[in-house]
Amino acid sequence: MLQAAPQLGWQSVGAHNVPPSMKRCPNCDAHREDDDDYCPVCGETFPAPHISEPSGPPWYTRTGYMIVYVFLLWPVALYGLYRRDAWDQNADQWMLAGCLIMAGLWSALLRML
Repeated sequence: MLQAAPQLGWQSVGAHNVPPSMKRCPNCDAHREDDDDYCPVCGETFPAPHISEPSGPPWYTRTGYMIVYVFLLWPVALYGLYRRDAWDQNADQWMLAGCLIMAGLWSALLRML
C-alpha cells in the first residue's frame, strides 16, 4: 500500500518517499548522484554543467583597458580598435593616434639598438 508523502516537500516515488534534493534520472527515474555523468541503471547521459558565466563586455569595449594597451602593447590596442569598429568616435580616433605615435617611438627605439 502506498503511503502519503509527508508535507515537508518529499515526493512519493513508488513505495518510497524521497527527499526533494535527491536527483533522479529523467529517463528511468532512478536515483543518481550529483557528480554522475550518466545514469547507472539505463545509461542515459546527463547534460554537462555550465562551468563559467559571461563576465561582462569584451576587453576591447572597455576604454580604460584600451588606453593602457595603447601605451604598453600598442599592437593589441590596434587590434582592439579594429574589433570595436567605431572609428567615428572621438576616443577611438585619439587611441588610433596614440597607437601610431607608439609605433613610431618603438621603431625609433629599435633603430637605435
